[in-house]
Amino acid sequence: MKISKNIPLRCSPLLLSVLISANVSASDPFSACPTEAFVIQKQSNTPKTYGVNLATGSYVVLSSDMGTGNGYNGVGFNYHDNYLYGWDYASGSLGRAGNDYQIVSLSVNKDSAAATAGNFYVGDVAISENVWYGYRKGKGLFKIPLDNPASYNMTLVPGSKDNATYNITDLAFHPTDGYMYSISNGSTGKLLRIDPTTAEATNLGTVITSTSGNFIFGAQFFDPDGNLYVSNNSNGNIYKVNVDSASPSAVLFAYGPSSSSNDGARCALAEVVVGDTVDFGDAPDTYGTLLASNGARHTISNNLYLGSSVDNESDGYASPLSDDASDNADDEDGISMPTGFELGESAILLVEATGGDGFLNAWFDWDQSGTFELEEQIILGERIDDGQNTIAIDVPSWAKPGPTWARFRLSTQRDITPTGGVGDGEVEDYPVTLTETGVTINYYPSSSTFTTLAYEDLYPDQGDFDMNDVVVQLRIIEYVKNNKVRRIGFEAQLAAMGAAYHNGFAVHLPGVSRNKIKESLISWSIDNIEQTDSPLETEQTNAVFIFAQDLSDYVTLEQGCEYLRTETGCETAFRTTWSFDIPFDSPVDESLVPAFPYDPFIFATPNTDHGLAAKNVVGANPGRQLEIHLKNQAPTDKFSTNYFGARDDASNPGASQYFQDENGMAWAIEIPVTWKHPKEKERLDNAYTEFVDFAADSTGNTNPTWYENADESLIFNN
Repeated sequence: MKISKNIPLRCSPLLLSVLISANVSASDPFSACPTEAFVIQKQSNTPKTYGVNLATGSYVVLSSDMGTGNGYNGVGFNYHDNYLYGWDYASGSLGRAGNDYQIVSLSVNKDSAAATAGNFYVGDVAISENVWYGYRKGKGLFKIPLDNPASYNMTLVPGSKDNATYNITDLAFHPTDGYMYSISNGSTGKLLRIDPTTAEATNLGTVITSTSGNFIFGAQFFDPDGNLYVSNNSNGNIYKVNVDSASPSAVLFAYGPSSSSNDGARCALAEVVVGDTVDFGDAPDTYGTLLASNGARHTISNNLYLGSSVDNESDGYASPLSDDASDNADDEDGISMPTGFELGESAILLVEATGGDGFLNAWFDWDQSGTFELEEQIILGERIDDGQNTIAIDVPSWAKPGPTWARFRLSTQRDITPTGGVGDGEVEDYPVTLTETGVTINYYPSSSTFTTLAYEDLYPDQGDFDMNDVVVQLRIIEYVKNNKVRRIGFEAQLAAMGAAYHNGFAVHLPGVSRNKIKESLISWSIDNIEQTDSPLETEQTNAVFIFAQDLSDYVTLEQGCEYLRTETGCETAFRTTWSFDIPFDSPVDESLVPAFPYDPFIFATPNTDHGLAAKNVVGANPGRQLEIHLKNQAPTDKFSTNYFGARDDASNPGASQYFQDENGMAWAIEIPVTWKHPKEKERLDNAYTEFVDFAADSTGNTNPTWYENADESLIFNN
């Protein structure tokens, strides 16, 4: 069933004050189309009516007793006659209420199916037709035409019983498309579009998920723009979802009254209005400031706000066009910040509040992402007394220095988010600046040079030992204060790759737990292009950062060249570069951070061939089971220990000896300069003859500068 979207609006918005002060006879309908939502709750078996402003969640009691016992449910607002209709549990029949909120039981003739259906708690009144619909799981969808007050007949919608399988506690008619919609109960709320001619439901997908407990959406209603509002019984939270969206999802929109028994009704053709007593924030709109962005907003109350004043707005004024600048009335006067905000240090906030019994929530955009995230909530529902309050906060060491924003929200609602509507209190937004002093930056090997890492990838065979299968140049940066490392950085470039096999490259931090890394704030780029995936490898005890799963993806060969920068005439100047900035969740003592150059290693690219020698050890293409580390560096959790002692490997884990053969020769070496590697198929010990004695001496005292003396004819000089 479809209807035109050009339905004329018969009624103008009715302010809540008009609803409260109306003094007409009990049978009179509402004189207009109310903007508020009606929420009906059963308290001590007595139906009670609230008027709820959906924009802020503020509410008033419209009737403390609707004049009937047992309950009133399945309620809908009838656009055709401006009455409320719902199921009256006391009479077991349909009941009507006018603007005095007193239920009048109606005499209804029921067909055989309706006579056994029992009571209804799911229902609404259609917009395209003057009909009340009620739904019961397992029973079907029932309808009662309302255009003939002399005779109300209740019948089962043909075929609806077979379709009545979904678990819902309310539904609402869309203002224009003729369908009913509902969000199902449970830990995952699914948006259902229900055809009133058959009760067949189309699942439009999960729009909300609970991390604790189940949703019971007992009150559901629309606005003219196709936004469905649903109220969760347990806490009164009101969620909003645009059902016309290609990918609908629910957002927490406001905080309303909670009850174990909720039902709702609303004139779906009335706009949701803010009113003239609402305070908005004024941070940039990325933080949620404008109403269209579900901006933070509070109904102004005379007995609870921050500072000495609060003013109202019809909408948010996002910075730099704040309301304080536009009207010269600065109501951001509740928070003083005498100490400033230095990374890794404590800061003091002075909170001036007018009124008592309020709770303060606050967020700082520590990472300057333009949003307030869950982990950036610095004050969580802290009770605030009338007058001045002193609060100490800790500025995280992983925060980003520079200008950013903070949001403070005072309300009687204890737990709230940085956006959405609240029924009292005030929101204040402040620009703040984060600073960092006393931090020492340590570079390895220096701020202008790289250390070179060279790998032979034929492990566990020694192979041709030209040590140019993978050559990476690496610089490491540590940010240290008070002998603790706050974050680290890597700068790297691919210098050469003389390998036919596919290899990845990574850096391992032995002794530094993976959970010490602030993963969400890692920033990294490849060739100056920001990457969005996380380089922190999963299923590892220690932190492991993957630069590339397959270095071959970053190699462009010149014509006639088989490998990258290992053959004469293949002197391409381009080198792929990587840049990392990695914050720790909390500073790590310098003694716990591994010595430079940490533990850089290569590994076999998953699902690629790496030769029979490597394959036979583990019975398959090795992938992450094969790693090649610097001499005497232990492998990561993903390495297969079957490689120890296989073929040419003479590792002895009990003696902390790894990745070396019986002569002490390794498959990976570090040279603390920008090094000239051997040409393709030229052995390292021929190109650098002093290397053999250096490698044989475990102390490293023999020929420590072996890399400075080369046979120029055997090395790659460009």
